[in-house]
Amino acid sequence: MSARILIIEDNQANMDLMTYLLQAFGHRPLCATDGEMGVAMALSEKPDLILSDLHLPKLDGLGVVARLRADPATQAIPILAASALPVTDGCAALRRAGFSGCLPKSLEPDVLIPALETFLPAHLRSDSAPPAPMPPASPSAAAAPAAATAARARVLLLDAAPENAGLVAAILAHSGYTVSTASNPMDAGALKDGHSYDLVLCELGMLEAGRLAFLADALEIAPGLPVLVVHPDDEDDLGTLGAGRRRSLLSHPLDPQQLVAAIESLLHD
Repeated sequence: MSARILIIEDNQANMDLMTYLLQAFGHRPLCATDGEMGVAMALSEKPDLILSDLHLPKLDGLGVVARLRADPATQAIPILAASALPVTDGCAALRRAGFSGCLPKSLEPDVLIPALETFLPAHLRSDSAPPAPMPPASPSAAAAPAAATAARARVLLLDAAPENAGLVAAILAHSGYTVSTASNPMDAGALKDGHSYDLVLCELGMLEAGRLAFLADALEIAPGLPVLVVHPDDEDDLGTLGAGRRRSLLSHPLDPQQLVAAIESLLHD
């Protein structure tokens, strides 16, 4: 069986990644983008588990847990706190406030999902193996399972969007691609020699001159390869980024199947 898990999160990139990961493990995510909406959805949907950010518009995470613990209809639902801030007391203060536990906002699948599922009854936990871990910010190669690697391409991911929490990297690794990630000029330089790729994927995030310059310079690592650019808006002027190559554009919010389809289309044109 799958669990119905309510995510209360105002950062769209974090929400997209969490939704994707939960679906990949067979769970059914419910999404709320502020505290008031989260409380309303918890009362109407009665989810099996709630994961709430602490810093939310309209009503913060502490307000959310206070309201839900005060209502008999939701007071027994496990509620986890998620925050980028370090927890130094073993989550004691958050437990006193009413949370069942807390999770770091690293969003690494091999850590996050098993930790989250410990708060679910055994019959609602996933039976599938976790997806490949998200590549770290430093130069790395995320190896997919052998069968998937044979069928998938080697992707150089130029990630200039730290605010998107590694969404593209997680999708690529879970989809069976071998991924090498560079998130700054130093990373890109380290990947220049001794590596071969089938495609370059540029994750732009916000449209900024510095980010465009980094991506344009880093593209020289793999001259002539097809380029896929993920950017925030269909109307963005990307200038000459990827000019002279086979190039495709995608914009956020990003659908995992759409991303894979765009990659495969570029590789087989």
